[in-house]
Amino acid sequence: MKPTNLEWEDVIKFEEVEGYGKSIWKNEDKYYLVSEEGTVVSWLAVYDLPQELFTLLESGERTLLEISWKVQNDSWPPTEEEKNEIRKDRARKKPIVLISNRKNQLLFSDKELEMLIPQAEQQWIESMGKLPDDYVSPLK
Repeated sequence: MKPTNLEWEDVIKFEEVEGYGKSIWKNEDKYYLVSEEGTVVSWLAVYDLPQELFTLLESGERTLLEISWKVQNDSWPPTEEEKNEIRKDRARKKPIVLISNRKNQLLFSDKELEMLIPQAEQQWIESMGKLPDDYVSPLK
């Protein structure tokens, strides 16, 4: 969703919904989500919050973080399984990450590692000249 044209000065005239740290506001029968955005320079963006999402928040079925993600991205945040699949795909494309971040190795079976580790080691050697001094192959 795109932010509304409302500014913080508009929103503070609404009724604050308690328990959400000034993130949820209500005006008549409409709810709004206020989100801090930006990296180096930040600003407050105001989004319409559909009733069905507010209901999920109030019921405890979804967290404020999940609702914020949904409002801003038009999708639910990725699950741990989905995040792990993304990490695995990255490691398959660039096996060197299996050495630079050894936690990635935990995502794979021994059989998968048998195929990926030699590629990772070769990429590392081509890039850095030699494997890290503290490196221990998971294949041993």
